[in-house]
Amino acid sequence: MSVSNTVSRLLLPALLLSASAASAQTPTTYRLGLRAGLNRANVTLQGPERSVYPTYTTEQHKSALLGGQLGVVLEAARGPLALQTGLLFSQKGTVIHGFLSTPSPDRPQYNLYRDGRTQARYHWLELPLNVVYSPGRSGLQLFAGPYVAVGVGGKAATVIHNSSDDPNQLVVPTTRFTDKIEYGPGEPDNGTISIRGYYSRRFDAGFNAGIGYRRGPVQVQLGYGLGLVNLYQLEGTEQPSIQGGYNRGAQLTGTYFFGQ
Repeated sequence: MSVSNTVSRLLLPALLLSASAASAQTPTTYRLGLRAGLNRANVTLQGPERSVYPTYTTEQHKSALLGGQLGVVLEAARGPLALQTGLLFSQKGTVIHGFLSTPSPDRPQYNLYRDGRTQARYHWLELPLNVVYSPGRSGLQLFAGPYVAVGVGGKAATVIHNSSDDPNQLVVPTTRFTDKIEYGPGEPDNGTISIRGYYSRRFDAGFNAGIGYRRGPVQVQLGYGLGLVNLYQLEGTEQPSIQGGYNRGAQLTGTYFFGQ
């Protein structure tokens, strides 16, 4: 047996024991942070973009909504791994664009037109639980983990522009109104609107994942939230617009940790 092999066999167990002891001696640090950021949110409501009926024609499509995110974060870190949780106020929802064309009631050879836009902004209290991995000392991060949330309010602001090609038809050019967000079971055959306003299920849950960068007490993360609860599922309805109503959205957040 060579001298080098002998030295290796003697040193390897010692190195392993040393690394194990160093890992065991790495202390767990706890830090509290404040988080603020933006959500680019949408909801996966699926429905016909254009419908033609004997007396009217409708068109509808969705777009993303910008909302805020604010809250506190608690971190338990040990080596390259950290567990981050907290309580966040998070705004999600969607923007619904709708168009309606219907014959004039007095002179059906002419049409009335309604072009509307609704910002449905839902307020959630969210509890995330992310595992954060920081490889090396570059400050880069990978994170992923589940979340649960409870609905606590919100509103749907609608603006409708009315017009007509009938020169004798008087119309109110613009109509504005606001509905409150209601949480609880919806009503069949009313889509996402009930007689109480816009509705959603009270509880949501899903999964967050993304990348980040940490330098000292400042952390910036870019993530994506995947909701797993159908917020608008109804029983006894054939409307396709309420099938598959799940929260989706990108998140850009900044967190400042105290005690660095």
